Amino acid sequence: MKKLTIISSVILSSLLILTGCGSNSSKKSNVTSKVKVVKQSSSKEKQKSVTKKKSGVLWNNDKDSRLEDFMKQWGEAMDQTYTKYDGTNNIQTASGMNYPQDFGSATVDGHDVSMAWNKKGTGKNDYNVVAIYNYNKSSSSSITYAFTLADGEPIVLVNESSGNNWSETKNKSLKENFVNIFDGKATHVEKPKVSSSSSAKSSGSTEATEDLGEGREGYVTTPEAMRGTWYSKGEDGMKKLVISEHEITLISADGETNHAVLYKRTKDTPSDISESERQSKEEWRSAGNIGANGISMRGWYQLQGGGEHFFTHEEEINGQKVPLVLYGFGANDLTDYVYYPSEDLANKQSDAKYDDINYKF
Repeated sequence: MKKLTIISSVILSSLLILTGCGSNSSKKSNVTSKVKVVKQSSSKEKQKSVTKKKSGVLWNNDKDSRLEDFMKQWGEAMDQTYTKYDGTNNIQTASGMNYPQDFGSATVDGHDVSMAWNKKGTGKNDYNVVAIYNYNKSSSSSITYAFTLADGEPIVLVNESSGNNWSETKNKSLKENFVNIFDGKATHVEKPKVSSSSSAKSSGSTEATEDLGEGREGYVTTPEAMRGTWYSKGEDGMKKLVISEHEITLISADGETNHAVLYKRTKDTPSDISESERQSKEEWRSAGNIGANGISMRGWYQLQGGGEHFFTHEEEINGQKVPLVLYGFGANDLTDYVYYPSEDLANKQSDAKYDDINYKF
């Protein structure tokens, strides 16, 4: 009987131990499960919060309506009529582009970028276009503005060329008012300062699309045949040249960019200029037309040296007439580089020399 009692006690103790182990194991499993659920829930809530914040602070119908009102007033002040992209039908420009369809092949200052229509401005593109406005100046030329958000920052891009290269507008009114609309502030439209020289305006060197002043009578206009993207292949690699109506961008083989805005200078170049002032006008050029097919330009505060020059040219290559742009720098009109209309042609003709071109080397 005593032996039976001992055996019963041993069995009962074993059962209690096993029950305790099972209970602890169950509690541990439940705790682990709850931690995972909390983490997942926290991640989802955070993601919802970020999405809600993005959609609430970028672009909406109210801002779009305010921009439309501003562009109507601004266009009237400029004596220009702008057409707005309606969100469905492509805008066809007089220079032959269709937007937003052609954003897929757009460049900015000659660089490949991702640029696309995105109504809310929250896309993953380099430039999310929230509004497009176009003005056809003639049957073959146009001014197109793309109001964009780049990493949430409002930037106005302009294309005045016959190609698909864009650059940030220099127009102070457009830049400041787009920021004001984006930030929910008031807008203000002023009449532009336009040169009184009718001869300059008729020749196309003065444009009423930018705030001038500081010795600038107006823009200098490049020959139409010169506009577009051009390529030159040398020992250092492939160089690129992008020319629009009033701007020229040189891009070296290693990607260094030299951007120039062409102005007609009305004041003598001062000799005593601070470094900060010089840097603030780094992209400004004092420019002039050389006949009907050339452009020359010098640094805004350049006192010495011959500057840079560009000429349109034509050569017969493989039985076809091909347009070229000749580029040179220095005091004479000799050619340093020949630019072709395509990379393929630049590669094939990299060693070519033409009898009717005066080369520097």
